[in-house]
Amino acid sequence: MRIKHLLSSLLTVAALSLSGTLAAQTVLKFSIGAPDSQGGEILGMKALKEYVEFKSDGKIQIRLFFNTFGGSLQVTEQVKNGTLEMALTDDSVLGSFHKPMQIFQIPYLFASSPIAWEFMKSPFVRELNEDMRKATGMRTLAISENGLRNLTNTQREIKTPDDMKGLKMRTMQSQVYVNFMKSMGAAATPIAFPELITSLKSNVVDGQENAASTVWDAKLYEVQKFMSVNEHIYGMHYIIINDKVFQGLTPDLQKILMDGAAMHAETANSRKSMDSMQAIQKIRSAGTKVHVTTPTEKEAFRKQTQDPVIEFVASQTGRPIVDKLLEAVRETTRRSYTN
Repeated sequence: MRIKHLLSSLLTVAALSLSGTLAAQTVLKFSIGAPDSQGGEILGMKALKEYVEFKSDGKIQIRLFFNTFGGSLQVTEQVKNGTLEMALTDDSVLGSFHKPMQIFQIPYLFASSPIAWEFMKSPFVRELNEDMRKATGMRTLAISENGLRNLTNTQREIKTPDDMKGLKMRTMQSQVYVNFMKSMGAAATPIAFPELITSLKSNVVDGQENAASTVWDAKLYEVQKFMSVNEHIYGMHYIIINDKVFQGLTPDLQKILMDGAAMHAETANSRKSMDSMQAIQKIRSAGTKVHVTTPTEKEAFRKQTQDPVIEFVASQTGRPIVDKLLEAVRETTRRSYTN
């Protein structure tokens, strides 16, 4: 009887110890509205998972979900509501939840990707992210590159803003992009991405704008004769987490998670930049005529397109935050190019 009692006691202790271990483990579902791939953002998500699980000694488990819970809009909504812990979303979607986020869609903000990467670490961005956290309950863990967007069409080379006059251009369903096209005399037609190939083939539109990797992956080059690498808008990916979930972690685990998010950004930024250059070379090799805009040509685009879009964005967010953004970008650019 004593032996049975001892065994029973040992089993009870083991069960309590095991349940305590399981309770101590935090499982974070981390989702993106895109399929698994070798893209920079996906590799960055996997780097975050490996880093956090290793550094936390298994106290945090990251479960990755690809194209499972909907697109960027849906996963952002779920993080806000607390039904999903973490998501990789984009700045254009965040503007629907917190209007000031629309400011990043102003064209020609950044001279290059490295300037943008440096700017993401600025006090201005930290303050904006904190404002969004207070307003929405969504905390930003990291920001990474989603690609610089470029123009393609079937009619002619685009070297100057005047070359855009009269072209029928597909845009995302966003007034920022519509205003961008109108500023150059193009006719803007918002079309959902799944309908884009059909619209190009049937000549509903002459062209479109997207990151080079998207042009390649979606085979848009097969129905487009010309590409202009004018890099008009810098797209951003945001890693967001429900703030109540974050606050429920110990300080040590919070630091590990933030470090893992920083590792995501480093991984994604370098890979996305290389993917873009390689995609452009492949698009050129496939027969599309590619023009890479010079700094002087890009400045002409900036002068014609930026002010009209700024006026629209300012009408949505208020002029003070737009002015503060532009000044912060100028300061980052100045420091980056000064030895």
